[in-house]
Amino acid sequence: MSKHKNPYPGENNTGHFWDDDSDIRELNNRPPRWYMWALYMGTISIIIYAFYYPSIPWFGNHNTGSANWTQISEMKESVQQLEDYRQTRFADQEKAIQEKSLEEIVLDEDLRDYAVKTAKVLFGDNCAACHGAGGQGNVGFPVLADDDWLYGGTLAQINATVTYGKKGNMPAKGMLGNLNDQEIETLADYVMDLSQGKGKDNVAGKALYTKGMCMACHGPNGKPPAPTAANLTDGIWRFRADDQRASVVRTIKHGVNKIGDLNTQDADMPAFGKSGVINAAQLKKLVVYVHQLGGGAKVIPPTPPEFLPVATNGSSFDAVLSAAEANYKKALSAKMAWRDTGAMIKEAKKLHKAGKGDAAIALAKKANTQAVNALAQAAVADFAGPRF
Repeated sequence: MSKHKNPYPGENNTGHFWDDDSDIRELNNRPPRWYMWALYMGTISIIIYAFYYPSIPWFGNHNTGSANWTQISEMKESVQQLEDYRQTRFADQEKAIQEKSLEEIVLDEDLRDYAVKTAKVLFGDNCAACHGAGGQGNVGFPVLADDDWLYGGTLAQINATVTYGKKGNMPAKGMLGNLNDQEIETLADYVMDLSQGKGKDNVAGKALYTKGMCMACHGPNGKPPAPTAANLTDGIWRFRADDQRASVVRTIKHGVNKIGDLNTQDADMPAFGKSGVINAAQLKKLVVYVHQLGGGAKVIPPTPPEFLPVATNGSSFDAVLSAAEANYKKALSAKMAWRDTGAMIKEAKKLHKAGKGDAAIALAKKANTQAVNALAQAAVADFAGPRF
């Protein structure tokens, strides 16, 4: 085998040729000067960076560097700047949230909107894991985006639920209960029929409903008398499942929160008012958010003084007529007076002057009733329940 001869001796090439004519070859020249300077500067920059910023592990922890900077500290500073800005920008709203009642917050449109917007993040951090980002609920957890309330939908009831939490309870009718497996199956059919408005047709299920003492909580017809148990007639399930009947059977047989039963349904909500996770103002915002999200009970504003009726001071004609005239005058000012009220007052005066006392009093009472009703209409004429 012949030895390859370099046709370009002294050219400072590596002896590697890439074509038959040896025209394409690899040289062994030094890199360009600009390239070497970039390499040197890069190396120096790395050394400076390593000592200025935290980078090098040092006895089990990173070196904080001469800048004493970390991403966590920068993040905390940024969050604090944001919080400082919010406290300055929304100081008045935050103060109002702290001082006003839940009803006053809901009835104040601007304050209500502020509470709802700022509570969205609170809901996402504390409630969405169970109830869904939009309150649509998850498997095993209630829907908050409807107007079906297990423990009541007034502001006071929602506040009690969020503040003190709730722990569901339902006795297990199987196992050590008073129903066997076949009876539980029949009762489950009856509960499913109730949700579809067909409960009257299931006589056997109705009998077991009575035998199992279900009416004590759910009412004799599946509608609970108080907001403490599920309504069985509306088709809204506390424990939703793809196989809803199987879920109903499980609930009847194993109950809710029954200690020692691995198949029992779990229904436990933490008490946010005692958790320390959120403060009092944030709790108010959450209550308002849930109230608005789920179509909570309408908050009726207090009647303004100008719409409060004048009480009748006695049963005499003069007392009744005085109240009727005062209330009629108020109704006129509110532009809600009934046209015949004034005519009735004039006619009552004529009857009284003619000596027809009983008829005059009766007509004056009727005029006063109309004036009072007109004031009640005026008080709510411009009111609409707050909603999204």
